[in-house]
Amino acid sequence: MKNLKRLLAMIGIVLLAGMYVLTFIFALIDSSKAGNLLMASLFATVFIPILLYAISLIYKWTRGREDLIPQISEEGSDINTVIFDIGNVLVSYDPMKPMRELKYDEATAAAVANAIFLSPQWAEADRGVLTEEELLQAFLKNDPAREKEIREAFSCMGKTIKEYSYTRGWLKYLKRRGYKIYILSNFSEPLYRQAANEMRFLDLVDGGYMSWQVHLLKPQPEFYQKLIQDFDIDPSRAVFLDDVLENVAEARAQGLHAVHFTGRKNALQALAEFGVK
Repeated sequence: MKNLKRLLAMIGIVLLAGMYVLTFIFALIDSSKAGNLLMASLFATVFIPILLYAISLIYKWTRGREDLIPQISEEGSDINTVIFDIGNVLVSYDPMKPMRELKYDEATAAAVANAIFLSPQWAEADRGVLTEEELLQAFLKNDPAREKEIREAFSCMGKTIKEYSYTRGWLKYLKRRGYKIYILSNFSEPLYRQAANEMRFLDLVDGGYMSWQVHLLKPQPEFYQKLIQDFDIDPSRAVFLDDVLENVAEARAQGLHAVHFTGRKNALQALAEFGVK
């Protein structure tokens, strides 16, 4: 706050000094504009300090609201870590959206969805062992007659992902409270690269893994353990959120607290039961 006050004071001094210097220069050259500049300078002498003071009050008020958010106690809080799945928790996943935007008819849309997004190869893509071209060829083999449409949908699969409106604010709030935030998600590299603009909230997390990065998938126990060990997480003080019950069950088997995510409202209620508010 002190630095802001100094900055605003300097801005005010420079603006006012500049206006009076211009007024003096125009007065020396006998310009008709000198009188107008003098009046403007006098007005600015009153208005600029008021404006800058208002800016400082607004800054103080908004920062003050953030400062009211209580910090968790490292010793007194049972939970100090929140682990998020990504799909259908922090972002929506709509496999039919590319087909709608490509304006495919109902039969074509269903066929392309079956060849790509609903195929066994789509889930396997999350493991990160196939190249992008190998994935595409696998999808094409599922329905060779629709090669053109499959290629089109594959090239815009990032449109299946959309950040939820609450995501960034929720993560920021938890961070300000003092919680460590991690992600653990089944996600393919091609999808991540295409959807990167919808996942900028990842700059708020403390770490984590998408499955393609470590070639493991939920609910493999090794996937949970790699996160726990690599980031020195105490499972008894961490809560995991996922929309798939099988993944939630395995998280509990690995010693984590876990919440089956069916919506943010229910998740907030469940987290509150663990003391995360």
